[in-house]
Amino acid sequence: MFYFLGIDIAGSKNTWVVALKSKKDFLELSPLLSLDFPSDPSSIKDFSPIINFCQKNKVLAAAFDAPLSFSLKDKSGFRVSDKALKELLPKKAKSWVVSYHTLMAVPIRALLLSELLSPFCGTIIETHPRASLYFCLPEDKKGLSFTYKKNFSEEDKNFLSNWIKTKFNLIINFSVKLTEGILDAIMCALAGYFYHKMPEKLIFLPTNDNSKGFGPFVVIRF
Repeated sequence: MFYFLGIDIAGSKNTWVVALKSKKDFLELSPLLSLDFPSDPSSIKDFSPIINFCQKNKVLAAAFDAPLSFSLKDKSGFRVSDKALKELLPKKAKSWVVSYHTLMAVPIRALLLSELLSPFCGTIIETHPRASLYFCLPEDKKGLSFTYKKNFSEEDKNFLSNWIKTKFNLIINFSVKLTEGILDAIMCALAGYFYHKMPEKLIFLPTNDNSKGFGPFVVIRF
């Protein structure tokens, strides 16, 4: 049994982590970490539960929604990968990609956690769950990727819950309160899963030759 972590990292009150369990040909969302109580998801206030989980379980990948690689050539805080992703997105979605200067402490927290996990987790990658959501949703539902962070109706939550299970063959055997943070964390975890199992379903974004940190930066598209 192996796990794939999705980490939607921000401040201590807004960091969400989920675990996907892989066994043979099955992929299942586990009621762990932020989903200890699935009907009332909780943010991860410090890194210790994440580190402990990786120490005690076989975690193949952890995928972060945060910048993990940096270069002194990135004067504006926009990396080559950021610029490439912006080019792939429609005009009104380009603002989803922000410089790591704008994110302030988030990249530092993400880099620190990545280093703490690296002895226990062999794959640490960066992803962008909102972009993945946009690329994967059917044409008539892509609008949800623009609205779920502001106006997440029960109808939208029900659709996305069912869509995730069908689209990604993801087993969810319990009732989950689908919040913005949990959705992002699930999309992150799926990126880690596809990195190992179906990399052809990922877009690999370019990186500066002299970058330091962790990667690559990938998004899901199929």
